[in-house]
Amino acid sequence: MRLTFQTDYALRMLIYLAVHRERPCRVTDVAAAYGISRNHLLKVAFRLGRLGYLTTARGRTGGIALARRPEDINLGEVVRHMEDDFALTECMRRDGGLCVISHACRLEGVVVKALQAFLAVFDGYTLADIAANRSELVELFEMHRVSGEVA
Repeated sequence: MRLTFQTDYALRMLIYLAVHRERPCRVTDVAAAYGISRNHLLKVAFRLGRLGYLTTARGRTGGIALARRPEDINLGEVVRHMEDDFALTECMRRDGGLCVISHACRLEGVVVKALQAFLAVFDGYTLADIAANRSELVELFEMHRVSGEVA
C-alpha cells in the first residue's frame, strides 16, 4: 500500500495545524517546518479547504487553521478524500485494465481485502490521536526552524 505525496503532505499539514492551534499559520510556515515545497502545500491547503478541513483568511493576520477540532478529523476519511485512485492492480482500474486473466483471476479480491484492512487502521485514529504529543512535536518543529535559519 502506498499513499501519494498529496495525502502525506495533507496529513503533515493537519498535524502542524493541530499543534499550532493558538494562531492561524501560513503555508510558508508549514513548508519551512517540514522542508517541503510551498507550491505543493498551497495545492494541498486549497484541497483541504474545499473538503472542509481548513479555514483560510486573507490579509496580514490571516492564514490557515483547522476548521474542525482534531478529535473530529478521522484519518481514514482524510486519506479517502485525498487519494484519487486506489487501483492497486491493473484489474482495479476504472477502465478494467488490460490484464488478460481479469475475468478468472482472484487476485483482485485479495487486494481489495488488503486495502480495506489498510484503510481500517486509519479509520481507527483521529488527528487528535497522532498530535497528542504536542509538546514534543512543537519542540521538533522549533528545532528544525532554528537549524534551518542557520543553514
